[in-house]
Amino acid sequence: MPSEMTRRRVLRGATALCAVILAAGATQASATTRIGVSIPTLDNPFWVNAVNFAEHVATALDIELTVVGAENREDKQLTDVQSLVSSGAQALVVTPQSTASAPGLIRLAARANLPIVIVDRYPGFEPGNADAPYVAFIGPNDVTAGRDIAQHLIDDGAKKLVGLGGTPGSSVAEGREEGLRAAVDGASGVQLVQYVGAGESEDDGYGAMQNLLAANPKGSIDSVWCYNDALCLGAFRAVRQAGRENEIKLAGMDLVPQALDLIEQKTNYTFSTGGHWLQLGFGVMIAYDKVNGHDPIKPVVRLDLLGVDAGNFTKFKQQFIEGEPPYDVEQYTLTNNPSATSQQFPLETK
Repeated sequence: MPSEMTRRRVLRGATALCAVILAAGATQASATTRIGVSIPTLDNPFWVNAVNFAEHVATALDIELTVVGAENREDKQLTDVQSLVSSGAQALVVTPQSTASAPGLIRLAARANLPIVIVDRYPGFEPGNADAPYVAFIGPNDVTAGRDIAQHLIDDGAKKLVGLGGTPGSSVAEGREEGLRAAVDGASGVQLVQYVGAGESEDDGYGAMQNLLAANPKGSIDSVWCYNDALCLGAFRAVRQAGRENEIKLAGMDLVPQALDLIEQKTNYTFSTGGHWLQLGFGVMIAYDKVNGHDPIKPVVRLDLLGVDAGNFTKFKQQFIEGEPPYDVEQYTLTNNPSATSQQFPLETK
């Protein structure tokens, strides 16, 4: 039977152990990383998908995530980012409304000594810029994407295209337009009849396409190149209401569920490219690593995307739309896996 002295030693040891456990628990609880995210809009299927994946990443990494949409307004985004800074965020992940607004948002983070990751819309200068420093940029290869959309239409017989572009002034819109024009210039007998900077939403696409249809009567155009699927869904509706679906084919970008459904049904909505809504979550992963003392593996990442048509959409839809991507988030963060060689998944089906 243990002596009284032994019992006291055991009690003191147990008390000390409890104190260590409680302290560890407190440390773990306080270790939750707080990251603020600002995106151009929440009124767009692409950004809904992007936020859903970012929240999946946040859950996997025990991140407290705050997401705000700027309603496609530069002034609101500036106010939103100021609020995120004031709320105690440890890092920011931001998609600037425009290239022109990006430096001010970056400097705002720099003044607060907060790391900021830029997603989707390139600010026009490298992360190491001393005047407006940011951690990393991750986004799609927009020139390639714009060219791929046009090339699909051209390969499908398009000769007279119209283009529905994104918000004028954004690097994304400019890059995709560059790709469109390069594809048309490189194709014999193909003409870009008209190009308009329409915006980003389905309503923008619907209104712009109604105007294009009025200006280009039957026989004068045969296809619509779209900056994104939201615009393309609006354009699809306008084309169908005009009774010109047998004449005009459409292709877009973002791989949103509604577009994939139309591709599956083999309508005149024939193609979409994307998968890059994952970039918002990848940006969160890079910001998380930076908060935990790890610089990005690559400060500038240009994602090559997947093109989807009626022949290959099923696997992509199953793996990236209807369920979470089949990858372990932690294994792509340096904080949890110091030997990681990439902070983003490959955009491919398994």
